[in-house]
Amino acid sequence: MTDSSLDRAEALTRYLHDNIPLTRAMALRVLPTEPGRLRLAAPHEPNRNPHGTVFGGSLATLAIAAGWTLLFDALRAEGLAFGLVIQHYQCDYRAPAAAEFVAEAELPADWPAFLERLRARGRARLTLPLRLYCEGREVLGAEAVYVAWLEG
Repeated sequence: MTDSSLDRAEALTRYLHDNIPLTRAMALRVLPTEPGRLRLAAPHEPNRNPHGTVFGGSLATLAIAAGWTLLFDALRAEGLAFGLVIQHYQCDYRAPAAAEFVAEAELPADWPAFLERLRARGRARLTLPLRLYCEGREVLGAEAVYVAWLEG
């Protein structure tokens, strides 16, 4: 990874920890990737349940945060003043996670159309597929709908 992707990852991690306290409690961190993709990781220990696996709520939170952070970063790169929230989330828990777990999100093919709608109407929705992995195994598949609006 380049120094700029590492700097971007560290800056996003700080932003999340400063603005969404749950991300600090989870010890979540943004991993370096190229623009248009995002990977978030969280360790097992602060996210464990009584069975020694990762709490389902932590898995869901990491997925939601991955999509939100991807869009936050991409919208900020467009130079927009915006608000961003999740509107809908659904997931399938596929396997237990008992070690560090990683969420992955990528801007979809309809990203340019989403930006066009946002600029034209001041508000737009985007659906993102999200995946979580633990030790190379997919442990959660999800889909989330995010809503963005222009501010100011």
